[in-house]
Amino acid sequence: MDLQNLISIFTTFLFLFMLLKIAMKKFSSSKDITNLPPGPRKLPIIGNMHNLVGSMPHECLRNLASKYGPLMHLKLGEVSHIIVTSPEMAQEIMKTQDLNFCDRPNLLFARVMNYNRTGIVFGPYGDYWRRVRKICTTELLTAKRVQSFRHIREAEVSELVKAISQSEGSIFNLSHNILSMTYGIVARTAFGKKYSYYEVFISSFEEALQIGGGHCIADLYPSIRVLLEMMSRDKTKLEELHLKSDKIVQDIIDDHKNKKGGKCEEEVDDEDLVDVLLKFQQKDSEYPLTNDNIKSVIQDIFVGGGETSSAVVEWAMAEMIKKPKMMEAAQAEVRRVYGSKGYVDESELHQLTYLKCIIKETLRLHPSVPLLLPRENREPCQIKGYQIPSNSRIIINAWAIGRDPRYWVDAMEFKPERFVDNYSIENRGTNFEFISFGGGRRMCPGIAFATPNMELPLAQLLYHFDWKLPNGIKNEELDMSELFGITIRRRNDLCLIPIIHHQPSLISIFTTFLFLLMLLKSTIKKFSSSNDITNLPPGPRKLPIIGNMHNLVGSMPHECLRNLASKYGPLMHLKLGEVSHIIVTSPEMAQEIMKTQDLNFCDRPNPLFARIIAYNRKDIVFGHYGDYWRHVRKICTMELLTAKRVQSFRHIRETEVSELVKAISQSKKYSYQEFFISSMEKALQIGGENCIADLYPSIRVLLEMISRNKAKLEELHIKIDKVLQDIIDDHRNRKDDKCEEEGNEDLVDILLKFQRKDFEYPLTDDNIKAVIQDIFAGGGETSSAVVEWAMAEMIKKSKVMEAAQAEVRRVYGSKGYVDESELHQLIYLKSIIKETLRLHPSLPLLVPRENKEPCQIKGYQIPANSRIIINAWAIGRDPTYWVDAMEFKPERFVDNYSIDSRSTNFEFIPFGGGRRMCPGIAFATPNMELPLAQLLYHFDWKLPKGIKNEELDMTELFGITIRRRNDLCLIPIIHHQP
Repeated sequence: MDLQNLISIFTTFLFLFMLLKIAMKKFSSSKDITNLPPGPRKLPIIGNMHNLVGSMPHECLRNLASKYGPLMHLKLGEVSHIIVTSPEMAQEIMKTQDLNFCDRPNLLFARVMNYNRTGIVFGPYGDYWRRVRKICTTELLTAKRVQSFRHIREAEVSELVKAISQSEGSIFNLSHNILSMTYGIVARTAFGKKYSYYEVFISSFEEALQIGGGHCIADLYPSIRVLLEMMSRDKTKLEELHLKSDKIVQDIIDDHKNKKGGKCEEEVDDEDLVDVLLKFQQKDSEYPLTNDNIKSVIQDIFVGGGETSSAVVEWAMAEMIKKPKMMEAAQAEVRRVYGSKGYVDESELHQLTYLKCIIKETLRLHPSVPLLLPRENREPCQIKGYQIPSNSRIIINAWAIGRDPRYWVDAMEFKPERFVDNYSIENRGTNFEFISFGGGRRMCPGIAFATPNMELPLAQLLYHFDWKLPNGIKNEELDMSELFGITIRRRNDLCLIPIIHHQPSLISIFTTFLFLLMLLKSTIKKFSSSNDITNLPPGPRKLPIIGNMHNLVGSMPHECLRNLASKYGPLMHLKLGEVSHIIVTSPEMAQEIMKTQDLNFCDRPNPLFARIIAYNRKDIVFGHYGDYWRHVRKICTMELLTAKRVQSFRHIRETEVSELVKAISQSKKYSYQEFFISSMEKALQIGGENCIADLYPSIRVLLEMISRNKAKLEELHIKIDKVLQDIIDDHRNRKDDKCEEEGNEDLVDILLKFQRKDFEYPLTDDNIKAVIQDIFAGGGETSSAVVEWAMAEMIKKSKVMEAAQAEVRRVYGSKGYVDESELHQLIYLKSIIKETLRLHPSLPLLVPRENKEPCQIKGYQIPANSRIIINAWAIGRDPTYWVDAMEFKPERFVDNYSIDSRSTNFEFIPFGGGRRMCPGIAFATPNMELPLAQLLYHFDWKLPKGIKNEELDMTELFGITIRRRNDLCLIPIIHHQP
């Protein structure tokens, strides 16, 4: 160890000594050049390196250029850098004096990763480079060759569309999937197929590009480069990454060489880029291509074609999300061009003028390589009277030129129309204010290859989907921060919610016409028959066909109904489609439904969601009231969810909550648990919406045929059912006798025991699955929502949290940990849970009921088969029954502890009441109390990013259950008990 220290000290001393000597020599010799371009003052040794500290390099250089001019000189280490920030200066470099400036500097990244600079991108200008570029432009990347890969592009983009369609309504990581899709296209065009290890190749090169985007210190001091590279971690890391990528590309070349068929010799259409390059390797040439030459060229195409194209698609989508009118215009164009066809291919891309302008505008504001790739001049020369030393590195700031207000009106605004009005502006090196692909001899040769890789994905994304931001983020608030490397990408992945757009077709037009005809007929019939009922509860005026559906547009359904009830009373009649809905918004009316006339109102309607997801309503929640339902409920209350059975699961709750605590501290489940949960959550989200088919029973079958919801629910049900069936089969196949011992039984074990006994209503597998699904969804979704809302309310009211923490820490302080043994002592915590359930009932409208017979309530006639909606959310916030009803005040339950949620107090009914009251209260209670006690005992909590407690967003997201729209993200601080 001491020897290593001596070596490092000696090396550092030697480095500094040589650096000082060289710096003195360089600075003295620089006096010969008296008329360098202007630039900031240089420091000894480091030159202007300190001027680049702070913002992104392209921004930093733009800011310096605004002071020192469009041709600026910087000294970074030993090396002169000429910074170009205007079209005139760019034209001087890339056209007027292009031959002198068409070389590349000799960078560490290029030497290691690009096979000692034998590729097109980083290769030194000369005969070999001209030959390789000629192969690219006349053989590899010709219009004919690019067209031959059309089927690959269309197949890969179709796979992306399919993946997005399966995630409809959910958050979809567009950044990750666009990058994967683009690399898939490039892999298949370059290699012929996606090899199993191509993702390793991608990740290796992305990591290398990140390193290559920074300034390597060895590149800035050429005279002691070898010494600096010996000390550099970058070189070691790049060599390691190069070995990985080289092995992969060599295996691919060997695979192509070992092909036994003659396709690559005979069928041009089947050739990939490796095949083409191998043919040139076999021909006699002054510069024969070696394997390393081929690998370097393929690597250039792979990285250039994948990384840059995907970045443009990603930025374009982000800009359109920020400007919805532009997205609407682009969608209108794509859907007009491809509407009659019904799908998107490449045949009509040339008609998408506005889409092409969007891509141009994206390239203007977000060029993939913002500083282009550095050039180097062979000979000293002059530009506009300034002397340019030989071997200077030329940095052309395409990002700054594209945003220069002297050349672009509203330069910082995303305005594709500027290219519509002036369509002749091209990025092929002739318009030097727009040089996203460079210019001159060093212009990117892959423009024809890249263009359809940008146009086709964008056209597909705009044709098939509408898009919105998740978590209630406003369009104009979308973060557009950049992440700098050789290419420039978004700092944060672009995550959007896709909504499938259905183009009208002849079939759908005919179906819609038939639907409207039948709807009108059925509505006339319904409205004429409704004249028999003269004393319905009051309600807003109804429109033909839709009834009161227009009254529910706007705010959340429970808020909307509360607002209507304030005008029409606590017993209100709405007609939604054909179906009468009775809206209950007071404790007295709730008592009438759930107690006085409970037997008449204890049935459930027959919604699409329940028929599909709940095994044709074989469960407890949605099941039809009758002998079978009473039998299953009795099993739940007498066997599954008894106090004794719930207590037997105590060790499971304590273990799971301890795991949560451990995860926070450190910042047998089935492997498919997460998959099951996500499927159930999607189904619940659909179930929370009004299904149009449920509102028109007379033509339900027709409406379900044209409904997306039915197909989506059936797809989710198949997934959920497979998971549940696997679990049941797993329990059946157990070989030990543990499931016979009561202490080790889980709920599936108990239900299977009842399946084997003789009953008047034997339980089938579907019965068991329906019940388990109820318990899983009800016990998980609702309890977790209460814990989340309780934590959010306590964060907003820090004094409430402090009081709750004091209680928990007092009760468990001497013990040193939290278990269930003392939960009964946490009076204030129990009051917090009650207050949370009052303000945020998990099911704000409870689960709808249906009356079997016509009846009267308070003198009003209630038609048979009306749907009864009890607005527990509105009742819990009614100032007639609650003091300071909108305030979170747990003390109200401490002062009046007898108020209970078990349906004896009808002003507080988060679990419902009567025969249909939730049977799982005993199961849910410890699932709320224990996690909250643990979170309050072990941690103090604060909001991130300086958000004030009172500013915490409490917006709701509506479904069957009601959750927070935005995830609750907090910073935990471990509390150490004294």
